[in-house]
Formats: sequence, C-alpha cells, structure tokens
Amino acid sequence: MTERLHIDREILERRALELAKPLGALDQADERVALLEFSLLGTSYAVPLEKVEAVSRIGEIFSIPLTPRHISGIIRRRGHSVALVSLRHFFATNAEGIADADFAVYVIAGEKLFAIQVEEIQGVIHMAKGSLLPPPDNFDPAQSPFMVGVTIDGLAVIDLEALVEAEGFSTSNR
Repeated sequence: MTERLHIDREILERRALELAKPLGALDQADERVALLEFSLLGTSYAVPLEKVEAVSRIGEIFSIPLTPRHISGIIRRRGHSVALVSLRHFFATNAEGIADADFAVYVIAGEKLFAIQVEEIQGVIHMAKGSLLPPPDNFDPAQSPFMVGVTIDGLAVIDLEALVEAEGFSTSNR
C-alpha cells in the first residue's frame, strides 16, 4: 500500500512540475493561433488574424487597365485606394467569369496592404499550430506553395508572405 502511495505521489509531483512550466515553454504543437476563416468557391480558407486589418462588404470596384488578371480592381477604404485581389484568378489563371464574392478581407503582408475578395466570412477560430498538416498530394498544385498548411477538416491556411512574394503578384505599396 505504501508503495502505491509513493507511485501516486511521484505522478502528482510530475504533473505539478509540468503545469508549473511558464507559458513560453509550451511546445509549438500546443501554441494556439487565431485565424479568420472565409469561403471562396466552396473551399474554406483562413489567414492569421494578426495580418487582418479589417473586413467589409465590397462597394464599388474601380477597374484598372493593364493590371494582372487577379487584380479585380481598386476599392476605397477610409479615403485610401486598396488593390482587390481575386485568389480565384491568381490560383487558376484560366478561370472564367466572376465569382459572387461580396466581401473584402484587408490584410497586411510584406509591408503591403491589399484586400482579398471572398464569398463569405465564417468567423474567427483558434487552433493549435501543431494541428496544421502539409497540403496533401491531391491538393491543387497551383495553391500548395501559398499554404502554411491544411487542417484535417480541409481548411487551407494561406501564407500571405509567400503570396506577395510570388512572381506576377503585384499590388500597390501601403
């Protein structure tokens, strides 16, 4: 009986030491990240909430001649012109028509402010960084280089820095 008490005490002491660790000592798998989830053409995407400046309905879009096809145009926010990016046309350069995307997610990446054109805002979610998996082999190869990872439920987390550094991606500087 005393041996069992000794073992139980050791277990409790180990648990106490584990719980007493400072928050900064947590593994990356336990580190949580806030993401803004949205949908576009039936797929769920997310961007880190720390990169999001605002979300709004799209009003008037001013088209700009001779811009890349994935730049839908310019929208106005608080007196500033912001490039509106269609990920649909960036990922699928042969995509036809326009999507029913009524919302703009204003993001900052690579010292650039631009808006991503999305269909629906799902909301903010929190998840463990360690729960992100590399894109599977059957994931769209045009999108894979621009993803931080994919959840087991199929939520694709966009790497905004890789997006703005991509060849052919251009927006106006902030």
